[in-house]
Amino acid sequence: MKKILVISDGIPGHFNQSKGVASLLANKHSLETRIIDLQFRSHHLRGLITFFSRLLLRFPSSSTAKIISFLYKKIDTTGLDLIIAAGGKTAPYTAALKILKKIPVIQLGSPRGLHSSLFDALVTVERYYEDSSNIIASITPSLYSPGVCNRAAEDEGLSEHLLFLIGGEGIGYSYKEDEWDDLIKAIKQLHKTTNLPITIVTSRRSDPIVEKKIRSQLQNIPLDYSAWFHQGAKNFNLAALFGSAKNIFVTEDSAMMISESVSSGKPVTTIFPSGIQSPLRYKAHIQKYLDLNLITREPIKNFLIKEIDNSSNNVQNHLSQLCDQLEERIQWQKD
Repeated sequence: MKKILVISDGIPGHFNQSKGVASLLANKHSLETRIIDLQFRSHHLRGLITFFSRLLLRFPSSSTAKIISFLYKKIDTTGLDLIIAAGGKTAPYTAALKILKKIPVIQLGSPRGLHSSLFDALVTVERYYEDSSNIIASITPSLYSPGVCNRAAEDEGLSEHLLFLIGGEGIGYSYKEDEWDDLIKAIKQLHKTTNLPITIVTSRRSDPIVEKKIRSQLQNIPLDYSAWFHQGAKNFNLAALFGSAKNIFVTEDSAMMISESVSSGKPVTTIFPSGIQSPLRYKAHIQKYLDLNLITREPIKNFLIKEIDNSSNNVQNHLSQLCDQLEERIQWQKD
């Protein structure tokens, strides 16, 4: 039984990534996972502490690591075999723990100036360092693996449906009113063609007016599993919705929504507007998914899927490859 500590920065997306890595390793090893929230000595000075800690790690040593660890509330690391964390706030502290405690560390997310060699594995979606410690993940690990999603759907007893994850303004994506009208028409046609229920899940980025319009204009088709953010939907089981979806359609303004959709193993189509001014890095991120055949893309204007894709993506192969790379870095032998 290997003991893992997941350090959370309180951001759900980061926490899900860390848990996703733990879940990957749990497929091959017997694990005991403990979760703890990162806490600063002074909550009001947390920004300054993070900045100062990063400066100190330009000169990594036991002395600088001791100073850094003092700035955070102590975490019991007795008997640990691995530490997993995600996000910029956790990185300085996990790097210090690795130096002081000699415990393997897997850190996820942009390094923000910290070299990947400060960790046993720094998992990123693009390469930052020409070092074996910087592992490039085709798919960001998440809680929504194919097995987890399929089991959740079975437990909930959900029927097959078409799932739409709808965001809004963000990372340079801008939607016109008539584009939402076109999407609504396409969803109606898709339901008519397939005779499958439609599930709509909106998010904090969704314009409340657009959400209301979609809900109103689709009220005559089955929307039983839908979750409307601006009506307070919070406790829906997204894993079950993924697992029971025949296809997933997701607006392209959210890297997290796309990543989680892809992780489910279901066919994923991203929907994009005419107005895109996203950073080159984000465009490259989308292109990578296309190159790996993990998504297809459709414009929201005149959006129409002529034929529903019944094939699964090859996400499991990518996740297995990532797991092998992590095991090699932390030098775990298969149980």
